[in-house]
Amino acid sequence: GLYFYKPSKFYISASMPNILNSVHLDANGFKIGSETQHFFGAAGYVFDLSENFKLKPHALAKVAFDAPVSFDVNLNLFMYDFVEVGAGYRLDDSFSGMINFLVAPNLRIGYAYDSIQSQLDVVTNSSHEIFINFDINLPRKVSRSPRYF
Repeated sequence: GLYFYKPSKFYISASMPNILNSVHLDANGFKIGSETQHFFGAAGYVFDLSENFKLKPHALAKVAFDAPVSFDVNLNLFMYDFVEVGAGYRLDDSFSGMINFLVAPNLRIGYAYDSIQSQLDVVTNSSHEIFINFDINLPRKVSRSPRYF
């Protein structure tokens, strides 16, 4: 993959985690799964609304070569570099929302909710997630807090 960014301003990325198609067989030679080529492209930008408020729109395109293209668009608001709230939409599939809090200089804790609107809601029509984001302080600092990407 490729990742280009300007700290605290924008990023552009592209990746292809499955370069080769593959088929998985069990001990009897029956197909139990497969993988196809995937491509991901993403971009985002941070707008300074004021000294304490920042707005980050970002988008993601996902291509699995045997499936329709999927697009995600998201909008996050950073307040005082302490609270982040966001909303997202996956084309023809779902809506999501999230919130997270800076609880220590290198630790964020948050919650996300996803509401499925497509035919994929056969088993469930929503999901709840609790997440923990932490930065490991290495001797050579690669990124600076607060991180927006």
